[in-house]
Amino acid sequence: MQLLHCDKPYNLDEAAARRGTPRRKRKDSRTTAYELTIRIPEEHRRHFGGKKKLTRVVFALNKKIDLKGQVRAFEEEKNAVLDLALEARGGGSLDAAAWAAMPFGEYAERYVERRVGVISPASTANERRYLKYAKATIGSIPLKELVAEDVERCVLAVPRLSEEWALEKRRREEENRERLRQEGRLKRRAPFSPVRVAGPAMQSKVLKFVREVLNDAVDREHVGRNVAKKRFLSKGFRKGRPLIDPLMEDEAEAFLEEASSLPLDMTKVAVLILFSTGMRPEEMLAQRVGTFVPAEEGEDAQMRIVAALRAGRIENYTKSDSSMRTVPLDRYTASVVEAWIEEKRRALDEMGLVLRSSTPLLGETGNPWSYNSFKKRWNAFVRKAGFAGTRPYALRHTFATINLARGENIKTVSALLGHADASYTLDLYVGFIPATTRGLADRYVGRLVPGLVNGREKHGLEEDFR
Repeated sequence: MQLLHCDKPYNLDEAAARRGTPRRKRKDSRTTAYELTIRIPEEHRRHFGGKKKLTRVVFALNKKIDLKGQVRAFEEEKNAVLDLALEARGGGSLDAAAWAAMPFGEYAERYVERRVGVISPASTANERRYLKYAKATIGSIPLKELVAEDVERCVLAVPRLSEEWALEKRRREEENRERLRQEGRLKRRAPFSPVRVAGPAMQSKVLKFVREVLNDAVDREHVGRNVAKKRFLSKGFRKGRPLIDPLMEDEAEAFLEEASSLPLDMTKVAVLILFSTGMRPEEMLAQRVGTFVPAEEGEDAQMRIVAALRAGRIENYTKSDSSMRTVPLDRYTASVVEAWIEEKRRALDEMGLVLRSSTPLLGETGNPWSYNSFKKRWNAFVRKAGFAGTRPYALRHTFATINLARGENIKTVSALLGHADASYTLDLYVGFIPATTRGLADRYVGRLVPGLVNGREKHGLEEDFR
């Protein structure tokens, strides 16, 4: 079922200012008036008296908390009305038996739609992608009849379905290109990129999605057990390990020299921040002027990581709670960041704008630098520097592996990377931690009785060996 969603809130105060009319009356003068609108699909209008849309005026102190909460409340209220209407069976709501008989595809779709606004738009898009695989294979099976073998069949079908859909998309692209060519509107005929087919990583994600949907069904007592938790499924479709592609120490030294030779611009600042802090690219692009803390007497310069760039916007939450952290900056990188902030301040002054602590550190005027624009500049830099093919994320792995190789504590590195658990950091980078077993036996015994190791003749051992 497609749930109802609110359009982007319409700022009534801004509209009144443009028209030159007074603002609406309100109890708190600090609030802003917004009009919320939910457009009703044609098939559901009979449940709302034939209305094409529902509107409500709300007053909010801020967008991120107050307004967002009122939007969610408006959506939940109207979706509850729609649920009652759609689930009516003889005047009542769906009972346990009706829920259990619901096709898995419909139940999973409800699960995804309930989470819209609760998780990030990118996560919602991913869940809809996993839902597509589930609906194509096991979507018609009633919830109560689903067995572990059905889930396995769904996961095994992922590569085949991925290839079929990719080839179908390629066929449409080729037809469109041919049409443009015949119309004389095709100026450039770049070759198509190779067709990408989903593999073990996507299989693991689809399995996890099905498992979470069934967890929800168990929690709501719609089914008695989660068949996607069978041991043979977990063993057969394990989560793939992330790609670890760090620069070796000599390569890192050459890379840093190339980065330091760049002129002062966004590319140089971005590359140095990634290299010296190990932060994720989406965290680097979300840095604001105020998250940089200059060095003070006896203290290193620092950067606070409290946000990430999601779908082109800076969101004040990161991958997990542990991702909110403070990382130190070396003196050179700190000096480059300070010089860049002053350069940005001068540029904004010339445009009549003010540099604020909330101004994005990277990006034009008050807008953050998009990942696609950054990636184009990154690719140009690594090609010119002789590191073609190096990913931005490789600098995060470089930060971790070199620090661990130099003897940094695993917990310290884990905290700087923003991992939720040091065991995850250890599992990723265990191959890059130097062995410490050489001489361990002698160190162990030698600390207890040094003479046994350092002077065997004193204890009569020389005679024993003759």
